[in-house]
Amino acid sequence: MRKSRYLLLPLVIALCGFATAQQPTDLEHHIAAIEKDKFHGWPANNGVWQWGEEILVGFTQGDIVVRDSHNITGIESAHFARSLDGGESWKTFDPENFLDDENVKWLPKGKKQPTETLDFEHEGFAMRVFATGYHGNDDPEAGFYYSYDRGATWKGPWYLGDLHEQPEFLGRNLTPRTDYFITGKHEAYLFVTANGRGESKTSQVACVRTTDGGVSFDFVGWVTPDTEEFRAIMPQTIRLAKDTFLCTFRKIYVNQSVLESTIEAYVSEDRGNTWRYQSTITKIRENSNPPATVQLADGRICSIYGDRDTAKLCGKYSDDNGKTWGEEFILREDYKSLDGWADMGYPRLVQRGDGKLVAMYYWSTEEHPQHFIAATTWTP
Repeated sequence: MRKSRYLLLPLVIALCGFATAQQPTDLEHHIAAIEKDKFHGWPANNGVWQWGEEILVGFTQGDIVVRDSHNITGIESAHFARSLDGGESWKTFDPENFLDDENVKWLPKGKKQPTETLDFEHEGFAMRVFATGYHGNDDPEAGFYYSYDRGATWKGPWYLGDLHEQPEFLGRNLTPRTDYFITGKHEAYLFVTANGRGESKTSQVACVRTTDGGVSFDFVGWVTPDTEEFRAIMPQTIRLAKDTFLCTFRKIYVNQSVLESTIEAYVSEDRGNTWRYQSTITKIRENSNPPATVQLADGRICSIYGDRDTAKLCGKYSDDNGKTWGEEFILREDYKSLDGWADMGYPRLVQRGDGKLVAMYYWSTEEHPQHFIAATTWTP
């Protein structure tokens, strides 16, 4: 018995070491966008794009007001922050003729049906999807802008083809964020959220595809089920293999007495046609965040999220394509705002060529109580 106990000891130590190794040891925090008397927020609503060490992240900017809600007022406009050194330093800018409006919420003016076949594999290509139901956007039919110069200038607005008129979406408000991946010169998959019809408080995530460079978009399959139990919103989707996609999303129960929300993963093995539940990444008591999810160079998956109940930015790794997840690690926990409410998170995530991860999110500290866009780097 004594010999068996000693033989097991190295295994126990190894397992404990693996668990503790989850917590990053080289975290570095940077400010990507900050301005006096301005509120900066919601990178997940705006998108992130990467070209090697160059990173472009979108965010919403408005005036600060302390109130019982998000501390933003006035015009909520779309801005960008760009880093040329993998997230270490940043410059902000506001492109002309991009989601511009003199009103608090932006409503499309002159939106057109696409006629030009886009080259998704163009070296400087980026797409920004807009819709309704979130800050600075108000368009229930949804649409997009695109750029060929890494987000310096944008063309649009364009319809998502006739997607809003297709049977699956007819009579439903579309509320997508920017969630897409490219599979060919003229082919890309987008993941959109559609609210329930009529008085329904539910929503579903759908997989749609264009094969003609954005001229038309077609429904492929529902990622999440049609249920009155919960809302599925704010997906972040990655391509694991040629035919295998993993969609992570924010799940909120319609019954408000259920004081729990989750971040879940669904998988498709037939290029988005059918989907099944894969796992629950985390459970958050009440105030959840959308996930930011990437597949690492070593094959693992990393998903991060803000936990507004604990005022922490957290994450987990999976080494089996999202079937199971390791222990939660903490990226940041120094949050402090003007009103005490943890209005934070909504991250985006990329991996640099040297292997380090870069998380972009909105945050507030004692030193900078106005909300700003932060960037955190670490070695996974």
